[in-house]
Amino acid sequence: MGALVERHEQVWIKVNAPVDRGIAQIVSILNRLDGLRTLDSCEGIPSQTPAHIYFNYGDWRKIGALMFERIGPALWGRLGSDAVVSLEIFNASEPMGKLSFDKEATNMVASLLDQLIYERP
Repeated sequence: MGALVERHEQVWIKVNAPVDRGIAQIVSILNRLDGLRTLDSCEGIPSQTPAHIYFNYGDWRKIGALMFERIGPALWGRLGSDAVVSLEIFNASEPMGKLSFDKEATNMVASLLDQLIYERP
């Protein structure tokens, strides 16, 4: 028999695509960044699989600066070393980012991303 796949309730948000309800706020926050396009997301399953969001955001330099100069340090600094937050960039021809984190941290990640992305210097 194949693996059991848990289906999550989906809601429509500005990106005009169905998104798991539990991660919709973060997808919406990220999509407010000019030029960022989310591609796939899942709210995760507690103690089994992390929540994740895949997205494009320009070239390697632009997506790298967003992930490793802004998002990463802010999340790790505010959530602490015990939080499971992972940032990845891959795909040579069209860089794709992946942000993943414990489902239990979803509300905190949403709040921090909202503050981080829209804070003024």
